[in-house]
Amino acid sequence: MSDPMPAGKLFFHTRAAQIAVQSLDRIVDEGIIGMVIAAPGLGKTQTIQFWRKRQGKDFRHVWIEADVLTSCRPILNALAEGLGLEAVRGRLPEMKQAICAALAAQPLPILIDEADLLAVRTFELLRSIWDRVAALRGFDGERGFPLALFGAPRLREMLGRPDLERLHRRIFHRAELPPLTGAELAMVLKKWAIECGAEGFAELRRLSRGSFGWLNVIIPLAQKLAAKNGGKLTAEIMRAISGHLLGLPGEE
Repeated sequence: MSDPMPAGKLFFHTRAAQIAVQSLDRIVDEGIIGMVIAAPGLGKTQTIQFWRKRQGKDFRHVWIEADVLTSCRPILNALAEGLGLEAVRGRLPEMKQAICAALAAQPLPILIDEADLLAVRTFELLRSIWDRVAALRGFDGERGFPLALFGAPRLREMLGRPDLERLHRRIFHRAELPPLTGAELAMVLKKWAIECGAEGFAELRRLSRGSFGWLNVIIPLAQKLAAKNGGKLTAEIMRAISGHLLGLPGEE
């Protein structure tokens, strides 16, 4: 696969970004439900934003960034707005019926980021809409509309619950974004144009666990600590980072 991102954006040349882009392409092309898991900081949101931009300004879709308040009503409101159905806002059953009819007529992609924050009831609403659209289109549970669920590892646990078995059986694509490899980490470090010895590199990789997000936090601080050492990042400096930051993925 050729590089999907501009050459200047090093992260977008990583395997994680390529898997996320390929996942979105498949989910949309096949009109299926897909789940993409990524630990925080692995760039899933960045990749979604790039993928949406790459489709062009005329690409119709609905994008939802969930949070702990995203219950059934906000989901239906977002779908109604994205489908141009603002006029039907009101009682939930009527909204759901209009949304299903609109998606059956034009199965737009629905992309949900931070889906691990959704509650069981909201997942069941999405599943019931997808099932209804599939039935209206004559595919009976095989193809409804593209529904991409991106989230942290908790999403895997959520969708493995017995009370979400019906949704779990309808997920036809599953992917997990990997952390940066050693080679990818070395490539990304070029962004900062810093010198890092073998031991310092190994310690940096241990601390960040391949998280691009954590690198963006760790490296600037490490550079300040290294300023008194001729700018070289040593293993000692990397280990000192633990004393300045809380919640690093390498901490127990």
